[in-house]
Amino acid sequence: MNKTFLCLASALLWGPSCFIDAADPIAVGTRRELMLDDFLFESVQNLTFRQHTIKDEERVLDLNADWEGRKYFGITACGYPVVFRDGDLYRMYYASYYGLRLKPLDVQQQFTCYAESRDGITWNRVHLRKHAFQGNTNNNILLKGQTSHNFAPFIDTRPNIPADEKYKAVGGNGKAYVFASSDGLNWRKLREAPILDGEEPAFDRYGAIRWGFNPDNERAILDSLNVAYWDSTTQRYVLNFRAYLPCLNRDGTKMLKETRSVMRCTSKDFRHWENIEPIRYGEPRRSEIHSLYTSNAQPYFRAPHLIIGLPLRTANRRPFAGTSFGMSETAFMYSRDTLNYTLFDEALMRPGRDVGNWSKHGNLTAWGLLQTSEDELSAYYLQRDHQKDTYIRRGTIRIDGFRSLYAGRYPGGEAISHPLVFKGDCLGINAQTGANGGITIGFLDADTQKPIKGFEKSNEFYGDQIQTFIHFGNSRDISMMSGRRIRLKISMYNANLYSLKFSGS
Repeated sequence: MNKTFLCLASALLWGPSCFIDAADPIAVGTRRELMLDDFLFESVQNLTFRQHTIKDEERVLDLNADWEGRKYFGITACGYPVVFRDGDLYRMYYASYYGLRLKPLDVQQQFTCYAESRDGITWNRVHLRKHAFQGNTNNNILLKGQTSHNFAPFIDTRPNIPADEKYKAVGGNGKAYVFASSDGLNWRKLREAPILDGEEPAFDRYGAIRWGFNPDNERAILDSLNVAYWDSTTQRYVLNFRAYLPCLNRDGTKMLKETRSVMRCTSKDFRHWENIEPIRYGEPRRSEIHSLYTSNAQPYFRAPHLIIGLPLRTANRRPFAGTSFGMSETAFMYSRDTLNYTLFDEALMRPGRDVGNWSKHGNLTAWGLLQTSEDELSAYYLQRDHQKDTYIRRGTIRIDGFRSLYAGRYPGGEAISHPLVFKGDCLGINAQTGANGGITIGFLDADTQKPIKGFEKSNEFYGDQIQTFIHFGNSRDISMMSGRRIRLKISMYNANLYSLKFSGS
């Protein structure tokens, strides 16, 4: 591999990774830490990190309304759902590309549609009477026009936000515009000019292509579900958006002109944006490995310092099925700084046995996760996309249950953490064991790694609990170690540990 190739790959494809300075303790405070990988641990012996999957549940919305296309084109033309909880109400927004199926096409006949639920299971279109479709306003069309191609709202969690900006959104294909609302239903642009239009120098710096590789055409960006959120850790808004960027081939031996990829930028006020750059994976981008159609990046509501993504990862067309450019699956990734991501090889959701989901948007997952019971999260995704019977399905996964620290049969193994500093007087875990399994946790002095007297080894936990507190004898009080540099020694067999959290009583 020649020097020029390596320099180009380094400049365009690779960014630095995040490293832990082992000399400094990790200040976990009272944060919930998910067992996504070995971030917390200095050593892991005879344990592995296991990825879990989303379980299919019921169909929640058949996309069969006239303005959703099926009646006129024989297939449904909908996509890019967004869901979030708003008090006791669950909201869903999704796009209809009705106008893109017309001949000639009419980009203004794209719609943002709206549905609601009280439990996350039964969803109903809300007839808003805002826009007429073929002379009738009895529909759930919330917005129409080009920015409805991928209109993506969210609740702004920034402190002290004005009441008329409680809800914010980004929309636009090729150019991005920002919106605000006081109620999630009536929207206004925050500025008339786009926040991104493809002429920013960063796009040339990172090699983002123009449509058809023609310099006179618009930049090939933003033609997907582009999502924004407030990041409480960096105190910035973050926008993740689609761009076509150079990559290596799957084997890493050849430079290719493009793959579908993700860039991000940040803002202090949601109106002016900066820091435009590709998200990083700790290795050069490669075709199919890092080919992401969407990012679906979002702060995890139980641990907002963790940004999790359920991206649609694409593969090239293959003979037995695959529509348009190829096939897709839902992957899983996470970040601690909104820029550097760990993208796992194993899919969170594969296309499955229904051949209708082996398509370019197969199992395209909505932005947003909803807690629909004490122990489960619900995700929502398209099934049989752009076919005659497209619908949205709900799927479930255990709370915090994307990945776990896993132990096999007895005697299992153990993990010893980096030095930690916590706050609080108890330690809760989300864990599951087999009938003959168990988990114990001990506290070590961070420097000597000798057990701390009275906390050498907890009572053994066995069972299946979303939250249970570790006990030492009859007490769960660990306040005497709060603020002290400690290490955790976790011993387990026939068990999954999903998350842990220090807290006060």
